[in-house]
Amino acid sequence: MLKPTRTTLALATGSLVLGLVGAGAAVADDGPENLPPQEIIVGGGSTEPGVYPERHVTGKVVSKGPLTVRSKPSTRSQSLGHVYPNSKVEIDCKKYGDNVDGNRIWYRLADRNSSLEQDAAAPKHAYDKERWVSARYVKNLSEVKYCR
Repeated sequence: MLKPTRTTLALATGSLVLGLVGAGAAVADDGPENLPPQEIIVGGGSTEPGVYPERHVTGKVVSKGPLTVRSKPSTRSQSLGHVYPNSKVEIDCKKYGDNVDGNRIWYRLADRNSSLEQDAAAPKHAYDKERWVSARYVKNLSEVKYCR
């Protein structure tokens, strides 16, 4: 009595597998070659071909205290303000500068960083300047390109 049940089960399973393989082939045959190519744009930006939107990398401040934001990638340049531990910053690009605890890379902050607390001694036009932080105390969450 078990042989007919096993046979029926085996035939049903085989039919199901062959049916799924046939459906997969039918889906694969209906490929995108008949569709026009589409440009994928991440975020805002131009829709012109070959023009890519500006993209910034997010970083997390990992210093134990406030991290000084400077006008140039140098420890001797003017202090423009501070960013605090665990705050997120948007990084525009990186460049070699003064060595800070064994790391010579500095990150230029993007224009829209709101976590920057401006120093009282910094001039009012400090936001018009480039703003740099040592990469030693910022963990980048993806790859950062070099500044041009």
